[in-house]
Amino acid sequence: MRDARWRTTGRALIRVLAVWAVSTLTMLALAGILPEFQLQSDNGDSITRTAFTAAWGAGAFGLLSALVWPVLVRALLVVPALVLGALVFFLNGSLLLIALRLIPDDRGAADPETAVVVAAVMSAVASATSTALAVRDDDAYRRRLSRLADRRRRRRG
Repeated sequence: MRDARWRTTGRALIRVLAVWAVSTLTMLALAGILPEFQLQSDNGDSITRTAFTAAWGAGAFGLLSALVWPVLVRALLVVPALVLGALVFFLNGSLLLIALRLIPDDRGAADPETAVVVAAVMSAVASATSTALAVRDDDAYRRRLSRLADRRRRRRG
């Protein structure tokens, strides 16, 4: 029993680290492609410093998304679906701007429009990576089935 718990925890940790690494690489690629998205000081930085900045920004964005989105989803249940679709992009871009401000030494910067694009791409890549890593994970499948069964029981009861 204890070995299974450690294995499950280890898999989850590996998934989180893999998503973080892919998000960091995505952020680095977007900083290279989009001129309005910056991960370096104005006089330039070493690749190591820029990679650290991207890792910091990706981690802060992921953590903010994990903490803020569940609260926002509950709060926005009263918002019509059409408005919510557009609002999601704005809120995700806002979270990215906050994450960039959390990077030490003010190395992260983006225009608001660019932040929306970067946040959308990073969210899509992180979601795809997480889904791909969970495809062959029996424990993730069981947890999903358990959640679905709990929802059905609550509706009936």
